[in-house]
Amino acid sequence: MSGLVEINHPGETDWASTHPRKSWFDVRPLAAGVFLIAEPGHVNNFLVVGEDRAVLLDTGLGVADIRAVAEGLAGKPLSVVNSHYHFDHSGGNRHFDEIAIHRAGAELLAEPAPDGLAESYMAYTQRLIEAWQGYKDLDDTYFHLVTADTLIRPLPEGFDPADYRIVPTTATTLLDDGDEIDLGGRVLQVMHTPGHSPDSICLFDERNGLLFGGDTINTGPIYAQLEDSDVEAFARSTRRLAGLGDVVARVFVCHFMRVDNAPGLLAEIADGFERLLDGSAAFRDNADCLGYPVREACFDHFSVFVPGENGGTRV
Repeated sequence: MSGLVEINHPGETDWASTHPRKSWFDVRPLAAGVFLIAEPGHVNNFLVVGEDRAVLLDTGLGVADIRAVAEGLAGKPLSVVNSHYHFDHSGGNRHFDEIAIHRAGAELLAEPAPDGLAESYMAYTQRLIEAWQGYKDLDDTYFHLVTADTLIRPLPEGFDPADYRIVPTTATTLLDDGDEIDLGGRVLQVMHTPGHSPDSICLFDERNGLLFGGDTINTGPIYAQLEDSDVEAFARSTRRLAGLGDVVARVFVCHFMRVDNAPGLLAEIADGFERLLDGSAAFRDNADCLGYPVREACFDHFSVFVPGENGGTRV
């Protein structure tokens, strides 16, 4: 069930030739009734199982059949909740019949993807895979930080990047702030947290102290550089999450390898966005995953991308 694989060491054959392509997903339990179904280096999706039914929070890129994995773990009726409409969180929606999203994202979810987006992301994926070999070699020699669950995967066997398509889908349920998703013995509260996108949400399992941060909370660069991002809304949303206080025990995020985080991250991110607004944050030049120039404000446990000279990125 874990999908873990053996780590290569110096002197062995190269990573790409030995890594099992069938292991596209990193699948592992995070808490009672909560499973990570990750596409390492791309997006983290979460399966939350109650007594009566289960919810898959986000469906990833859609390059492999996430429904088969999620249904095998859930063992009961399963539906999808999208944290927002972006393709890396909704790419597998086409495998599902029941899809919920905040009402601000429903029309966006059904729109065709921008021209060239699928090709650009597959080009990024190739760069990621190529860069990984050098990173892994350095880790094997010096650092030993990489574990089996943080290995970057080659694309699945039989998948042709040239055939990758982002397929529009139709929501069957519209969500609003404060809605509750009752799974039987477990309730997920919908928190509308715009900033990254107008429809961004978090899900909060208050009984168990688990916050699913969507793309509002992250441990690498937080994307606030997109055309429909809003830094002021981001600041309000992150301060709201920080205000949950001690009822949050763990924070799960949708990108990068530090999936499971202490609740103190919420206040740190809220403080960081306020520094962006008051002008006290320092910036450096960088580029996002699609190569668009951005300015990056770096903090202790995260950073924030804001638009570069040419404006925001369209995703």
